Amino acid sequence: MKRHATLPSCHDFHKILAERIEHPERAVQIDRRINKQFEKIRTIFVLDMSGFSRTVQRYGLIHYLAMIHKMQRVTRPIVERHKGAVVKYEADNCFAVFPNPDAAIAASLEIQHDLDVANLLTDDASDVHVAIGIGHGPVLLFCDDLYGNEMNLASKLGEDTAERGEILLTEAAKKACTSKRYAFQRLPLSMSGVRMRAYKLKK
Repeated sequence: MKRHATLPSCHDFHKILAERIEHPERAVQIDRRINKQFEKIRTIFVLDMSGFSRTVQRYGLIHYLAMIHKMQRVTRPIVERHKGAVVKYEADNCFAVFPNPDAAIAASLEIQHDLDVANLLTDDASDVHVAIGIGHGPVLLFCDDLYGNEMNLASKLGEDTAERGEILLTEAAKKACTSKRYAFQRLPLSMSGVRMRAYKLKK
């Protein structure tokens, strides 16, 4: 899998974690090192393809794997064109980071547009549709993974809440938007018993 040159090293992260396990008495100092080296303020982008179970049951797993490949071919260049980095592809999800929510929204809209264009060239059974969640805040980030509260919320929005074609933002991501081009609809949600505000991008 291609690694983005701007993402911190997995080797370095795991080396420091191993040191923490071996020297629990130095956990506080090691945690400071980890946060200093790997904690970044980023916009988190989580894309989920729609209709997995239905498509696999009707057309088979290989057919859906080909659809995942199509999604990956479309998303990576767009993410990178908007100064983002794909952290990982996992099943039919894409996890990426951007410098700010404006870049993530612009990439999301372009991805959905380009998928719609690509879908014109295939039969309906091969059409790819996606839902996207966007968060913004501190995240522990390294070559093939990322962790943090806004990451968790973006995942909930993209994978569990957003419907096909929707782009949902956390409250923090919406507040960090600077462009006046975008309009949002507020969505009160409850996730794991915790009430939160989310925002749907109006198109």
